Formats: sequence, C-alpha cells, structure tokens
Amino acid sequence: MWPTLVGTLASVTAVLAEARLGPRNPDTLNPSSWWGILPSDVPPDATRGRLAAIAALAVITLCLCWCALIRTVVRAASTPAAEAGLTPRPTPVTVRRLAATSLAWSLPFALGPPLFSRDVYAYAGQGELARHGLDPATHGISALRTFGSRMDGFVLAVDPRWRDTHAPYGGTAVFVEKTAATIGDATTGTGPVGAVLVLRLVAVASVVALLLLTLRLLPGRDGGSAHRQRTALVLTLLACNPVTVIHLVGGAHLDALAAALLVTALVVDRRAGTPHTGRPRAGMWQAGAIALTCLAGTIKATAFLGLAVLLLLHLRDRMTAGHHDPTGRRTAVTLALTGVLLDLAVAAATVALSMVAAGFGPTWIGALSTSGQLRTGIAPASLLAHLFTVLLRPAGVGGHTDGVLTACRALSLAVATAVIAALFLRAWRNPPDPPPSAPGEPVPDDVVLLGVGGMAIALGSPVLYPWYLAPAIPALAVMNAGFMSTGFMSAGFMSTASGSPAPRRAVTITSVALCVTSLASLAPTWRLLRQADPVAYSAVAAGMALGAATVAAAVARRRGRHTSR
Repeated sequence: MWPTLVGTLASVTAVLAEARLGPRNPDTLNPSSWWGILPSDVPPDATRGRLAAIAALAVITLCLCWCALIRTVVRAASTPAAEAGLTPRPTPVTVRRLAATSLAWSLPFALGPPLFSRDVYAYAGQGELARHGLDPATHGISALRTFGSRMDGFVLAVDPRWRDTHAPYGGTAVFVEKTAATIGDATTGTGPVGAVLVLRLVAVASVVALLLLTLRLLPGRDGGSAHRQRTALVLTLLACNPVTVIHLVGGAHLDALAAALLVTALVVDRRAGTPHTGRPRAGMWQAGAIALTCLAGTIKATAFLGLAVLLLLHLRDRMTAGHHDPTGRRTAVTLALTGVLLDLAVAAATVALSMVAAGFGPTWIGALSTSGQLRTGIAPASLLAHLFTVLLRPAGVGGHTDGVLTACRALSLAVATAVIAALFLRAWRNPPDPPPSAPGEPVPDDVVLLGVGGMAIALGSPVLYPWYLAPAIPALAVMNAGFMSTGFMSAGFMSTASGSPAPRRAVTITSVALCVTSLASLAPTWRLLRQADPVAYSAVAAGMALGAATVAAAVARRRGRHTSR
C-alpha cells in the first residue's frame, strides 16, 4: 500500500531534516546530540533554508498520505455501488496493515529527538524545579540557576519565551514531571536528557493505551466485518493521525496522557451501566471514572470538560431512572442530587490528592493564563483579528491590534461556550432510551460531548497548537465509526440515515492544517526559507502544487463517480 511506504519515507525525512536544522532560536542549546542526529553547530543560513523546505515538504507529504489512507479505508468499507451489488467491493484495509502503518510512521518520531516543539524540555525543567522544592506555578525555569551552573542545561534547552513563565499544569502533571526528573537524575545524572527520555516513554505508553482503550468504546465488538471496518477507521483517524504521530509521540506532550485518562474514564464509566441497558449504576465505577477525569484535568485544565460531561450524564441518568421509581419523584430527585454531591466529593478528593503528590497547593490555577500570553496565527481568534485589522485599516483604526485581538478572543470563547452549552442541553433533553425494535446501538452522549465539545474548546482557545486536539480526536474517531454501519445511530444527535461524515472531515482538515502550519506557528521555519536560495522556494511551491493537484484529482474522480450513477 503506497501511503504506508511514502508516509514512512516522509516521516524519516521530516525527522532528519528538522533535526539537522538545529535550534531555531540562537539562544537555545540542545542538551545532547541525540545519538548524533542533532548537529553540534548551527548550519549556515542557506543550508538551514533548504532543510526547512525539506522538512515542510515531508510534513505535507505525510498529511497527504494520511488523507489518501482515510479515503482508501472509507471507500473499502462503504461503497454504495458495492453495497448494492453493482460493482465488487474494494479490498478492505486490514487492521493489521493499519497497525503496521501507524508503527512505521510513528517509529522515526519515537526514536528521534523532540521536534517541532521544545515543550518537553520545559516539562523536564519544571520537574527539576519540583524536585528541588520550587513550585513551577510560581517559579520560572530560570530559577534553577540558583542551584549552580550545573542547571544551565535545563535552562538553555527551553525556549527563551518560556524560561520565566509559570507552569499552568495541575498536580498530576507536576507529579509526572517530578518523577521523570528524579528518574532522569538517578540514571543519567545532570541535565534534562534523562527526564526527556522518561517523558517520551510516558507519551508513547499513553498513545498505546489511548488506541487500545478507544477501540473498547466501539459498539458491536463481535469480531464481525462491520466491527473490523469500524476498527480500521478509528485506527486511521487516531493512530495514523499526523497530530498523534508528530506531536503526541514525537513532541512527547502531556496531552497524550490527559487524553488517555479521559478515554479510560469513559471505559470505566461503561461498567457502571446505563438506564436503557437494564444494568444498575455501580457507584464504585462511577467514582473511578470521575477520579480519572480529574486526573486528566490536573494535567491539562481543558480536560475538566470530561468531569462536566460525566456529572451531567450521571445526574440525567439518575433522574431518568427515578421516573420509573415507585418511591416517588421527590425521592428520586433527592437521590440524584446526593449522587452529584458524592461525585463532587470524589472530584475534590482526587484534585487534593494530586496536589499532595506534587507537593504544592492550588497555585497552578493562577497560572492558567500563561499560555494565552503568546499569539498563534492559526488560532481562529487570531485569524479573525487579522481579518478585522485589515478591514479596519482603511478607516484609520487598524492600529488597535491588541484591542481587536482581545475582542476576537472573547468572541471565540463565547462561541465555544455556546456550542458546549447547546450540546449539554440537547443531551439533557434527549436521554438514551431507544425502542426495543431499534437496530444497532446508540452513540453514547459522552463520546459526542467530548468529541464535538473538545474540538470547540480547542478552536475557541486564545492560542491553538496541534496537540490541543488530543482529547477530542479519540471521541471524534468513534463518532465517525458510526458512518460505517447503518445500524449505528446517535441518540439525539445524528444518524447514518440523515447525517453526513462531518466529524471525519473536521478532524481531517483540522489535523492536516495544524500539522502543516505548525512549522510556522511553532518556529520561524518560513523565515528560514527566506534565507535560502530559490531552490527552496521552488521545492515548496512544487510540493504545494502537487498536493493541490492530488486533492483536485481525487475530488474530480469522486464527482465523476457520483455523476455516472
């Protein structure tokens, strides 16, 4: 299968080209050569420009291979002509082949140095701060210099923009970072390399757990062909996703661990039962699910969406069950509210325990605004602010860029809040209670809320990085699996009979756009391109033209097939 081979070559090329660029900022130093992959000296500007062009083309190629893989999987699973018996069904893509593709694409990033983001070096520095008793939420990584020059490796490895900022991560994240720093110091000694290796192992293990547990959210796990098709699509959208490959595995971001904990919470909550399954709610499993969402939230605050989702659905399900309770509605309401209080108590205890494990108090709450201090040009709020600035410039008010950006950020947050509120209201009004004659199983509301709501939070944030999609991608992949079978319906949201594969398109377009533009948003790659000779420009232009031609040809073939029918 050509996407596997070409994508693997693109992954290797992206790792090597990006690594040989050296640190983007001249004030940043790599703490090691990473087995000779990272250069000891910064290459000349012209060489860096060519390498930047090669890295950009490699990432674009990997994204195109992923799009081609999605198209192949979807066509093999749901070809209308084949379903009607008019044409033979295309050869399906096996789960084993997709697993091999994911491994081949991810392995270069797993073995290579951290690329496209230096956040993992910041994690190591924050862990070292915590190991020395300094709160990362109140001390910048530069504070490590008070312990002597032996800490310079931690400081110089971090992007200068983040050396004096405070970490907006909760107790679980700090505990993981401190543990990584402790293990790193015990194994490799001074410097962040040991902690970075431990954090890379945590990220890889989190991604593996994320994949395996997401598959457990699929309905109809009977081993039939329909289930294999759904599994294939989930693996394609999640395991082979460039966001997963490049940023969760390669970048070793803690978002991978947060996403794995959220999916684990959904799996655990399944064991508690639901009203329409006839199984009673099990308080132990519910408490475990609540605790897991809080652990995820104390890694990345946006993951607290999972806590809100479970609180809402637990209350709704208890109220629904109370309608059939002979003891009366008032007793049912009392029991439901008592259950909510117990859930909140478990949540508070979990957050408190995470802070105890980290060794610091709730100071991280005051540092949550840290990430919004910078700008990312790919955030919808930034794009909208740029558009308004251009439109207002002829009127003489285009210079108020900060005010426009603030207003656009407030607007994007308001839209995201409205989307989530609408999703919650619809879930509350439409409890899952399918009639006995309904074929298939409903899409659980928690999956829909985490998928669509998580995407809304990521896109509505003041700043946007590719790994911000990590909590939403698994749920969106499970939702897309619903379009593989006419019997897989969504309770109150969408169905295969009347819906469209909008979530799949959303996650595909957003993932591709973020991975390609991450070169511009995370580092001055395009500035390096300007330092190169026309060869680099020609290579980038040719690559973009080839990608556009490939997409146009695919669209044309698709329209031709629809017309012929």
